Amino acid sequence: MKTYNVCWSGGVDSTFIVTQLSRFPVTVRPFYIKGQTFRLSEPQELAAIAGIRELLLADPRTKAKILSPVVFEKDDPRVKNREIVRAHRNIYMRLLIQYKEKNGGKLPPAGSQQIYADGAFLSPQYIACASLAEHFGGNVEIGLLRDDFEENMPVFKSYPTMVIMDKETERLLLCLREEGIDKNLYTLFRGLRFPIAGQGMYKRDVWKWYEENGYLQVRSRTNFCQDPVKRADGTCEPCGICTACIGVIREGLLEPFTEAGRARYRDYEENHEKEPERFRLKGF
Repeated sequence: MKTYNVCWSGGVDSTFIVTQLSRFPVTVRPFYIKGQTFRLSEPQELAAIAGIRELLLADPRTKAKILSPVVFEKDDPRVKNREIVRAHRNIYMRLLIQYKEKNGGKLPPAGSQQIYADGAFLSPQYIACASLAEHFGGNVEIGLLRDDFEENMPVFKSYPTMVIMDKETERLLLCLREEGIDKNLYTLFRGLRFPIAGQGMYKRDVWKWYEENGYLQVRSRTNFCQDPVKRADGTCEPCGICTACIGVIREGLLEPFTEAGRARYRDYEENHEKEPERFRLKGF
């Protein structure tokens, strides 16, 4: 059985990859990196992964062998390949220089949500995922959407990509072409595959796929929020103002949010430019 390495956060997009793979006679090897980014949702994400894996293993449609997730600490040398760390740093510095040139020599405020909108940030998660691809001697699949490449990932706009067919699963995977001239980009992303982007899917398409294919219970267990709000009963709800929540709401997907979460989002939209410190990413 072919083994597929998947960066699984327990969110809507990465869970989509695992759920799609579950329908084929393959081995799914998921992994999770702790402490890699600013997210404050690690307990909820790990709980979501455990619950979703249990649901999929009990589903009669599942043909895959879904291994228990391998959890890596951020300082594990297997997630810090030196060549890849250098490539990420070079790209990140270039993005910051471009940002300064466009904004009168100013850098974005540390922890500001705006660094994503302005394309001045490249998540360190790519270091970990790419390093693990090198470690495993194969590819790693991560959940980037089509609009990530069209709008939110400026580093790809001038780099040639291609879509390939994975024969075992008949899925389309987007990846970078080797002949691109940017060696840093290719070093960082050469081992990564983007099945959601390859299938031309946006967040709303992924959300709908769960319903159309009878995986509503799986979807309901996902956790995409990076800073969940705890209720009085100990359960959590999406905050409405982290980067992930904002992306979901702007796609028109309001179903996961309470009225309080929607109100927090409206507050963000009305006031984040005037009060950026109030909406600073808490775990940054």
